[in-house]
Order: sequence, then C-alpha cells, then structure tokens
Amino acid sequence: MKKLLVALIGNPNAGKTTIFNHLTGFRQKVANYPGVTVEKKIGTKKFNDTTIEIVDLPGIYSLSTHSEDEQITKNFILDEKPDIIINIVDASNLDKSLLLTTELMETGRPILLALNMIDRATKNNQTIDVKFLEKLLEVETVPVVAIKKKGLDELIKKAYQISKRKTLSFGVNVKFDQPIENEIKKIENLYLDPIEINEKRLIALKLLQEDEHFLKKIRSKDLLKQVHLSREILQSYFKDHLEIIFSKKRYEFIDSILEKALVKKNHYQKTRSDKIDEVLTHKFFGLPIFLLIMYLIFQFTFSIGAYPMGWIESGFSALTTIISNLWPASSFTLFRSLIIDGVIAGVGSVVIFMPNILILFFCISILEDSGYMARAALILDRFMHKIGLHGKSFIPMLIGFGCSVPAIMATRFMESKKDRYITILTVPLIACSAKLVVFTLLIPVFFPKPYQSIVLFALYLIGIVLAIIVIKIFKLTLFKGKPFSFVMELPSYKMPSFFTTIIHMWGHSKEYIKKAATLILGFSIIIWAFSSFPLKEKDISKTYMGKIGKSIEPIFKPLGFDWKIDTALISSIAAKEVFITQVGVVYAIKGSKDTLVLQDNLKKDYSPLQAFCIMLFVLISTPCIATIAITKKETGSYKWAFFQFFYLSALAYIVTLIVYQVGSIFVGGLNG
Repeated sequence: MKKLLVALIGNPNAGKTTIFNHLTGFRQKVANYPGVTVEKKIGTKKFNDTTIEIVDLPGIYSLSTHSEDEQITKNFILDEKPDIIINIVDASNLDKSLLLTTELMETGRPILLALNMIDRATKNNQTIDVKFLEKLLEVETVPVVAIKKKGLDELIKKAYQISKRKTLSFGVNVKFDQPIENEIKKIENLYLDPIEINEKRLIALKLLQEDEHFLKKIRSKDLLKQVHLSREILQSYFKDHLEIIFSKKRYEFIDSILEKALVKKNHYQKTRSDKIDEVLTHKFFGLPIFLLIMYLIFQFTFSIGAYPMGWIESGFSALTTIISNLWPASSFTLFRSLIIDGVIAGVGSVVIFMPNILILFFCISILEDSGYMARAALILDRFMHKIGLHGKSFIPMLIGFGCSVPAIMATRFMESKKDRYITILTVPLIACSAKLVVFTLLIPVFFPKPYQSIVLFALYLIGIVLAIIVIKIFKLTLFKGKPFSFVMELPSYKMPSFFTTIIHMWGHSKEYIKKAATLILGFSIIIWAFSSFPLKEKDISKTYMGKIGKSIEPIFKPLGFDWKIDTALISSIAAKEVFITQVGVVYAIKGSKDTLVLQDNLKKDYSPLQAFCIMLFVLISTPCIATIAITKKETGSYKWAFFQFFYLSALAYIVTLIVYQVGSIFVGGLNG
C-alpha cells in the first residue's frame, strides 16, 4: 500500500488538533522530534490504495525562529519534506491567519488550505469567495467546520488527488519591493547546496532575516559575505528593520487578496466573543471570575469523582478478598504478602484516584478548547508583568496542573532564555495531578464536606502564590532583565469538541495507567520489601523502612511528621503518587487493605493541622525524578536540576515549619 506524508500546520486555536483527532481517531502514536523532547503526534488514515500518515505539528504564527516550536515546524518541512502541507486557517480571522500561509507557500511543498470555522465567518457577516481565493493564492481550498466534521472527507480526498498529480502548484510568492527581490536573487544564485529549487526563495529570505538555523548551515564564505552585504544594502535603503519590512509587505499582500475574496456585508459589529470578553476579561472582574471558575472545577472534581472512586475501590477490595480466599495464608506466605500487601495495596491505592484526575483534565480541556484559557493568560499578563514575566509563562503553569514534565517542555515557545529558565524552576510549585492524588486521600478524612473544595483550592492557590514570590526573587537576583512583550492572538469562543476532550482524557489516563503499571508498581515492590524485612520482625517500625524513618524523624518532627510520614515523603521523590503507596503498604501490613480503613487509621494517627502540613510539604517539596531529569535536559545543565531539587526542599521545610508551629499555637490556644 502506498504512503502519503501529510503535515498539519496552523496557528494555535485554529482547530488543528480537532481536525487531527477526527481524521485519525485513536490511530495515533506519540513520539519525540529528533534531538528534542517536544512530542509530535502521528496518526494514520486509509484512503483508497493509500495510507495517509498525518503529523500534527506545533501551533505557530510564523516560520521565524523565536521559539523552538517554530523551529521544529520549519525543520520538519525542510528535512522531512512532507508530500502535502494542510494549512489550517481560521476563516473568521483570515487577515491574521494568512500570514503563515504566505510563508508556507515559499517552502516548495504542495499546500492544501483548510478554511476552518467557515460557519463562524458567516455569523460574523463575512462571505468568503472560496473559488476566487483559491484562484488568487493558486492553492486548493476546502471549507470545513472541524467541530462538526463537515468538509473533512473532502479535505482528505483533495490531499489524495493532489498527490496523484504530476504537475504541482506551490502557491504564489509575495512580491517584495524590487531592491529586496534583487538581493534575494543574488543569494539564490550563490546557494549551491542540492535542494529543491522551490526552497531557495525561503532560504534566501530567512538568511536575510538572520535566521540562525540557516546561518549555521552556510559553508560558503562567499555566500555568507553576500548575505551580510545584502542586509547592509537593504537596511541602508529602507532605514528600518528588515523583519518589519517583510511583515509589512506580507500584510499588504494579504489585504489585497482579501479585498477581492472577502466580502464584509456590514460595518464592524460586536461579535459574540467580543460581548463575552467584555465580562470575562474585564479589568477588575476578570481575575475574580477566573479564580471562581477554577474553584468550581475543584468542587466538581470532588463531588463527581467520589462515585467512580468507590466503584474502583470496591473492585480492588473484591480482588483482594478473592485472592485471600483462594490462597491460604500458610502457603507461600511471603509471596502472598507481596501480591496482596505490596502490588494490590500499593498500586490499588493510587489507581482508585484516577477518576479525579480525569475529571480535572476534562474540565481544563473544555476551557482550552472553548478559547477561555487564552483569555486567562491575557488576564494574568497584567499581573505577571509586575513580577517580571508575561502571560505566556502562565501557559506552562497551566499545563503543570496536569504534569510538570510536559509543562517544562512547553516553555520552548518562550523567546527569552531567562524567562524560560525562571518558568522551568517554578513550574513544580503548581499542584500537578500526582499531588492531587495525595490531596484526594487526605482532604476527605480530615475536613468536613463543606470545606473540602476550599482546602483543595487553598492548596492550589498557595502553590501559585509561592511561584509568584519565587519568580520575583529570581528576577531580582539570578535572572535580571525586562520581560518580552506579550503578544497572543485571542481565538473566538467556540463550543468544545466532545471527541477532542475525550481523546485528551484518554491520553492522560493512558499515561497515568502506564505510570502505575511501571514506576509505581516497581516502587510498591521495593517499599513492600523494605517494610517486610527482616522477616522475623512483626513490628514495622523495626523493619528496614521503619529504621530509615526513625533515623530521620528528629529532622521532620518540628513539622509535625512521624517516621511513617517521613518514609512516605522519601518514597515520593520517585513519584508523588508513591506517597500513597508507601502509606498503603504500611497500613496494609497491619491488616488493612481497604482505603476507608486506611483513612480511618490516618485519622486516628494525625490531626487536621498535621494533614494540612503533609499536603503542604508534598505541594512545595522537590518534584519527582522525571521532573528533575527534564529540567536537566531542557537547561542542558545539572546545575539547574540540582538547584531546583534543593531550593524546593528547603522552601518546603521552611514554609511547613512556620505553618505547623504557628498553627500549633492557635490550635493549642483553642483547645485550652
């Protein structure tokens, strides 16, 4: 069967992911781009005699090199040479979306234009003459409404038909002023590397823009000399930055196209998005509304999550009962204990909290898909600027609610290296899904129902506030400098795609289950072994795990922790969920295999203040091994990875110490 490589490229929030998910369904795999850790999604679609391999590239606004995402997309086009580029544009915002299109038409690859959200353009009183637009750009164009799956079959059919043609059209090139065209031609004539002729124009333009990716590849001194000479000639002629000149000309080209192909029936009228933004992005009410939305999400997570958690817990309890009944206690006692007290008690104590994680991701996915999260970044930009960053830093922090590893990877789109490093170092202060597991175990035990969502919200808020304080300190000490300007295209509000939301949920649940089946399972066995040996010891405090906990107990006693909590905190360095595994194994050895019984034992051993301090320490303390590893990889230095480890550990100790000691005074006073 023949293969066809298709690249999906478009601006963020243009509907690229929705189209990718609908075209590929669950026929997807995730891999890393060569040399970097940014993930790429690859899916397949069969059409007639061809297997179409579809690659979902990062959402970008241009092919400049200000961020790694843009470099990845550009490198993929030039190195992998996709058979077809499907450029997804927002039909209701063509004047902004077509900037990327003008650059893609210079790559020398066949392009198929997908006019997404064509229905919204109509609602905005805009009529697009698709055939005329197609003629002007010399690029085949398909109107689609991705969320409703309209036009997607036609999109694939067109891509297939284009691949069968002997003569391909690459679109029209933007014609710059004659002095620029002259210098482009000089560079093209000197560029002797064996590449496709259509690519030479793009490379010449990027060299004139001092694109580091291409400058590094130049081997010819004559070519390098010509590039510098051409830049001097053009800057002397135009008396302005070439980047501005190129962008200005591209927008003039876009305006000339839209004057002919786009009909606006009425003068500007407020759209539905404009009216919603008047409330949600209000100067004074925007931030309180955002905080209220996040609080409601946490309330929803706790309220709904309790039911599926009970079902999963019942399943593990039933499994434990079946194995206990079928497997006599006198037969292979040690191995029986490993299976029941180690594997089932350890892994089961983590897996039962998966519904809460799925519900949280479901809600966040809806906010992202609706277009609200872009507004949240804008709302927080006003505040972030005061501490030395901009709203873009909020995006990795938002991803950090799920997991710190992809959040740190997401900092690649940030232009400033200093801002990026600050964000990497502070992202772990955001409560990730692994920390949520610990919170979900302890909060229902120690706090009445009316206060549970408030406590959870407070923990998330504490993490954010601490991140803000640390960012300010770093900005005044380690990373001095002004933040970059914040520029982000606000997408129109849209109804979230249920299909896309479900795929996001499945992706996160799949990773969570994989983590439980590998890392957490491995550490459950290790924890069980340390808690079971020496075999002659019946008292867990005298096992190897107990001895470790006892040895460090004096260090953590001022925080209100005993040796059992100490061992759980040490174990959680592997993964925060392992905290629950360790506690589960400790109490399972006492004979308790049910989460409710485990929670009852915790309630007997600790106070609400101690429980809050445990959660506070888990929130702030050093992240998991995977986060430390990705910090080293992203910064290229062990220095920052170790710094992250030790400063977070010290911060967690100091903050928890203050809270426990001050809290003890108040609690003691109340009791007295």
